[in-house]
Order: sequence, then C-alpha cells, then structure tokens
Amino acid sequence: MILAHIMATDRVQALEIIDLLMDKKLLLQAAVSEKTIYQKKTEKGELVSEHRTLIIGKTKGLLFSAINKELKKHFVENMPMLYSVPIIYMDEELADLLRENTAKV
Repeated sequence: MILAHIMATDRVQALEIIDLLMDKKLLLQAAVSEKTIYQKKTEKGELVSEHRTLIIGKTKGLLFSAINKELKKHFVENMPMLYSVPIIYMDEELADLLRENTAKV
C-alpha cells in the first residue's frame, strides 16, 4: 500500500486527476491541499515561490505504473509531478477496503 503524491498545477487540474484515477479504480481516497513551493532562481540566487495543489491518495503499490501511464496520457502538456510514500502500517479493515475497491493487479 502507498500514498501517491501528485503535485497538480491548480485545483481544477487536481479535481480532474482525482476524477480520472477514481473512475479507473486507481485511487481509493484522495486528500487535496494547497501548497507553496519554493526554489532558488539560478541566475540571481533568489527564492521563487509557486502555488501548487497536492493530491495524496491511498492505493496499491502495484498500481503506481498504471497511475503514471494515465497521467502521461491525459496531461501531455502539463504533466503533474508523481511520487509515492509507502504505508507501513494500516488498519486491516481499511487495507481490505483498499484491496477490494481498487483495480485488480
């Protein structure tokens, strides 16, 4: 089990991603939060900030490649950042719910 982290450009794209992935049973649940991302601007060394929308969704680790493929297919121009974090412990009932309600691998 993993938490898929998807960094969308804005809330509209985030909701589109959630709808797409849940329709294909690639995510069980998703949380959305607004984030400010900071990075150094290489020319002057100044901090630059950007606003992004973070989706955190519960899913099976084996579905990561399918999620990545769907995102690449639907967001050719504006591909969101995708990475995952393993879930080490989970209540057994929630684990069963996740296994039963996501795509079969």
